[in-house]
Amino acid sequence: MITIYHLERSRSDRAVWLMEELDAPYRIEHFARLPTWEAESAYKLLHPLGSSPVIDDDGKVIAESGAVIEYLASTQGDGALVVRPGSADYADYLYWFHFSEATLMTELTREIMSERVGVAFDNPGRVYCRNRIAQLIAFIDARLGEVPFFAGAHFTAADIMMTFPFTTARQFVPLDVDPYPNIARYLEAIAARPAYQRCRAIAP
Repeated sequence: MITIYHLERSRSDRAVWLMEELDAPYRIEHFARLPTWEAESAYKLLHPLGSSPVIDDDGKVIAESGAVIEYLASTQGDGALVVRPGSADYADYLYWFHFSEATLMTELTREIMSERVGVAFDNPGRVYCRNRIAQLIAFIDARLGEVPFFAGAHFTAADIMMTFPFTTARQFVPLDVDPYPNIARYLEAIAARPAYQRCRAIAP
């Protein structure tokens, strides 16, 4: 049985959403953030790095957001949300699955941390970061103008990875998508998914 250790307002909501999309059985244990936004001490004991998400599969503890989602997507629900090698969409699936954390969240995290430690808004590093984020968002919007989902015609685990920066992460850093109609349309479609709505109720 999969156990998801859910830290509020964190990447672990991806794991809950994925399991809801697959209608796969799991347990969930909830953990709170402190006023400092750090995880409560009990959560930090789950993994040496104390980061989120963390899951347990019958005694095997797995951390790291991309690894957790890839593991669950590959082992649960007959892999229904995975794109396999040989598919015409495989390269796009891999690209967007990893783009979320390797590229987009890297820049968003820089801006989040700059804000938290009080780096001046007009600091050249912050200006560069905001310009880079704007470039990335325009790039994403262009992609969603070509296809309904990131890997192509069908919803996949790449969408679960890519949605987080536009939902939960926006609680930490402003991200205005109004000028980007394709992203706005996409997020409306995601919000209407029953599994996503269940996730938001289960894992706020």
